[in-house]
Amino acid sequence: MQRTTTIPTSARWRTAPNIETLRSMYDSSADQWHDNLARLGQLHDYHLLFNNETVRTHLSHLDHTSHILDCGIGTGAFSLALLENINQPMHISGVDISSPMLTHAQQILENRCQTLDLRCGDIRRLPFADESFDAVIFAHVIEHMSEPVETLREMVRVLKPGAPLTGSVTRKGLGQAFMSLRWQHRGYTASQLDLLLQAAGLETRQSFDYGIGWSKRMCIAIIGVKPKMEAEAI
Repeated sequence: MQRTTTIPTSARWRTAPNIETLRSMYDSSADQWHDNLARLGQLHDYHLLFNNETVRTHLSHLDHTSHILDCGIGTGAFSLALLENINQPMHISGVDISSPMLTHAQQILENRCQTLDLRCGDIRRLPFADESFDAVIFAHVIEHMSEPVETLREMVRVLKPGAPLTGSVTRKGLGQAFMSLRWQHRGYTASQLDLLLQAAGLETRQSFDYGIGWSKRMCIAIIGVKPKMEAEAI
C-alpha cells in the first residue's frame, strides 16, 4: 500500500485571524514596531541572516539594477538589513496590510533605494506580474496565513526563474505558543518549513538558525530557489 505524504500545518487553518483583525493589530503597533525590533535585537539579527554564507551566495547576483519584493514589509527592517548587507541601492517594492507601517517604511527606506514602491494590500494577491523580481523576502508573515502554501506560491509566482525566496519564520515551541495569545500566529519546525517550500515549488531549500538571544530561540531562516525554465536547463 502506497503511503501519502502530508504537510503538517499546511491544511487550511480555520481559526486563522482575518485580515481586518491583523490590520488592526499591526496598525496599533506601528509607532513602536521598529523600536521593539531593536530592543529584541532583531534588527541586528536580520543583518546576521543576510550575512549568512548560504544567503549571500544565493543573493550574489543582486546589483543596483535588481528589483526586490518584501512581502509584509512592515516598517522596512528586513529590506533595510538586505540593503545594508548588499551595500547597493536596489529597487525595493513592498506590500503590507497596514498603512501606518508603510508610513514608517517610507521614512526608513526612501533615501536608501534606487526606487521605492510601497503598496497597501494582501500578500495572498500580489499586484505584480509573473516573474517580476530578482528576489523576494519576507519576515514573519506566513505564520498568520490560513493557507501558507498558497501564500508561498503567490510569492514564487512573481519570482524570476532561478531567483531566491528568503524569509524568517517563527519557530514552533513554548515561546511561540505564549506569543500567539497576543499575535494570533502559528509556529513551524524546520522540517515543516521544508515541506511547505517544496509544496510551493521551490528547490535548493535550506533552513537554519540565525542571530543571537531572542532570534536564535524564536526564529528560523529559510531560503529556496525557483526552478529555472526547462528550456534554460537543457
